[in-house]
Amino acid sequence: MTTHESETAAREQFPIIESFTQDAPANPHWKILGSARLNGSLELTPNAQSQAGTAFLDQPFSSSLGVTIDFDYSCEGGGGMGLGDGFSVYLIDGEQTTGPGGRGGALGYSFTKSGSNIVADGVTAGYVGIGFDNFGNFASPYAGTGGPGRLPDVVGVRGSGSLKEGFRWLTGESVPDGFRGSWEAGARIQVSIIDGLLTVRHANAADENGTLVIDRFDLARAEGQVALPATFKLGFAAGTGGATAAHRIRNLKVALPVNMPLEMSGPLTAKSGEPISYDISVQNQGPNDAPDAVVEVTVPAGLTDPKLSCRGENGAACGSVQAGLRLPISLPKGSKALVGLTGTIASDFQGRITARSSIKSETRANTAQQYADAVDTDVELPRVGIEYVQFPGWSQTSPPEARGYVIPYDLTLAANGERVVKWEVYFDVPVGTRVNPTQSYWFTVTKDGSDGNVVLTSPDSGHTIEPGDPLTFRVPMLYKSQFEAGDGELRNLRAIEVTRP
Repeated sequence: MTTHESETAAREQFPIIESFTQDAPANPHWKILGSARLNGSLELTPNAQSQAGTAFLDQPFSSSLGVTIDFDYSCEGGGGMGLGDGFSVYLIDGEQTTGPGGRGGALGYSFTKSGSNIVADGVTAGYVGIGFDNFGNFASPYAGTGGPGRLPDVVGVRGSGSLKEGFRWLTGESVPDGFRGSWEAGARIQVSIIDGLLTVRHANAADENGTLVIDRFDLARAEGQVALPATFKLGFAAGTGGATAAHRIRNLKVALPVNMPLEMSGPLTAKSGEPISYDISVQNQGPNDAPDAVVEVTVPAGLTDPKLSCRGENGAACGSVQAGLRLPISLPKGSKALVGLTGTIASDFQGRITARSSIKSETRANTAQQYADAVDTDVELPRVGIEYVQFPGWSQTSPPEARGYVIPYDLTLAANGERVVKWEVYFDVPVGTRVNPTQSYWFTVTKDGSDGNVVLTSPDSGHTIEPGDPLTFRVPMLYKSQFEAGDGELRNLRAIEVTRP
C-alpha cells in the first residue's frame, strides 16, 4: 500500500463519535467493565466507596496523522475524605487488547501496589495514561514506577507499561480547584497526541477556549517510553476508595487534529443606528486538512440585518451562508480565510453589544489555543436619533419620465441631549430608486437614490431639532416598480449632526 493510500485509509477511520447517552454504545466494540454502566452517560463509578469502572474500545485506529480525544465530563459527589480518586484516559498498542488496570489511585491504567507488593496489574501494552486526579495518588509510587508522592488536583501522565512493568511517572500539572465539574458547567477535556507530543486542555462553558494544562510534552523522548505504535486502542477508567465521586463521560469525539486559530476584531465604541463591521480571521496550521470547517457567528439582539462575507486565501474555499449565520469553509492545511460580519445597530439601543464567533468541524478536532473570540462594543445614543413609519404605496403613471411605484415615509428626528442645528439623513434603496421628483422639498436632496444611496440635508437655516421636540417630515420614494420596492424597508437608516461649515 502506498503512503497516499495509507493516509487515505487512516483518515477514513475518523471521526469516532460516541454520545454514551443511549442504552447501549453505538459501536459494538466497546467493553463496559466493573462498576461502569450507561445511564444517560457513561458512568465509570457511582458516588460510592471502593468502585472501579472501565470502558475500553477494542478497535484500533491509526496514530500516523495524530489523534485528538474530546469529551464532556461530570465529576460530582464526594464525602468526608473529599473528592476521589479521579478518572483517566489511556491509549494502548492497537495490536493488543487489555483488561482493566489497577484500582484506586492507579485510575484503571497503571498497577496498584500495597507496600512493596503489586496487588492489581496495570493494562496490557499501555502507551500513555492521562490521569485527572482529584485525590492525588496517581502521582504516588503506589500507582506505578516513580512519582513525587501524592499530588491532589493534578493532570498526571504515566508512560508505557504492561501488567506489572513500567508505567513511569512522566509529568504532572496542577489544576486549581481540581476536576469537580458538571454537565451544566460544560466541563470538557481535550487530549491530543501529534507526532509523539502530548497536549491536554481543560475547558468549561465560562472559558470556551479552555486552559492549556500540558503543552506538547514529548512522549517519544520520555524515559521508558516504547516507540509510538502504528495504531491505538482507547480506554476510560475511574476509581474510588475512601474518597468518592460519580465519574461520568459523554459526547466523545476521536478525530484527526487541526490547529485552526480564530481571531475577531471590531470597534470598542459605536453609536446606535449606525452600521458596524467586524473582521474574523481563521487559518489552518495543520497537521491535517479541514474540508468541513464551519465559522459560527452569534450576534446580540441590538444588531440588526447581520450579513457575512468571506474571502479565501491559499486554497481556502468559502461556502454559502447557512441559517444561524453558519459559514462553511474548506480549509486545506496552510490556508486561511477572512470573514466579514456587518450589520446595523438598532436605533434605540444603548449599552453593550457582544458579537461572538467560533470555528469548528464535524470530522476534525480543533486544537487551537483560541478557536472562539468575542468583541464587546459600548453603544451610545447618537446626537440625532431617527425612526420612520412606512405608508401604503401607489402606482404613479405621470409624468411619463417619473412612472413607478411611490411609497411615502415619515422620518422622525430626535435630539439626544442637546439642540441640533444642522443634520443629514442617510439610507439605502434599490439602485434606480429616487426621491419622488414630482414634488418640491424644504430640505436638500443631496443624493436622490439613483445609485442606491439617499442623502437628505437640512436647510441653511430653520428646522433645528430641540431636545424633547422631535422633527417629523415626509419623504416619498419612487421605485421603478412595486416588485423593485419589495418590502419597502429603508436599509442602513441613520442621521448625523453636521458640524462642518
